Amino acid sequence: MGVSSHTFDKGMVEAALSRSGGVALGAYAYGPELPASMRNAKPTGKKVGHVYIHVKGDGDNLVGANAGRDDRSLFADTQTAVNAIVEVLATATCKSALGRLDQDPQPNAQEWIKSIPVTGHYYGYAAGQNATKRKIATVAINMRSHGDALFISSCYPDSFQAAPAPALAGT
Repeated sequence: MGVSSHTFDKGMVEAALSRSGGVALGAYAYGPELPASMRNAKPTGKKVGHVYIHVKGDGDNLVGANAGRDDRSLFADTQTAVNAIVEVLATATCKSALGRLDQDPQPNAQEWIKSIPVTGHYYGYAAGQNATKRKIATVAINMRSHGDALFISSCYPDSFQAAPAPALAGT
């Protein structure tokens, strides 16, 4: 069946993040989810699933600790990240990539796609500029799979609109 036959919703994206967060990339081949004892306690970024370091704040149970590194581009919060990923996975570009993951006989093959336009109202912060929230224009995603299990190794906003986000009424 594989990952290309799925229509990903919020719950499925949250599960993919849970499977991936803090897990060594090579360990993805050994099953859909590793126990907490096998996760890397201090993620290094490129060698483990690390979407959560692209989420502003101190992390939560969904994506783990060590979230919101100021030297990375950031989603405004976890739900923004999840919603943007749901939209990105529905694009023709990602659907093709998911199909390629199903075709590749090596379980640790990856699809690394950058500059995927998003139309939703998702906000975040450019790397090193966490004081100015801006609308996200494009997102990058790194995906892997093992059977029917999707692993999202990385996902982050990779470009923003120039203007700051509008202020909310009453703030």
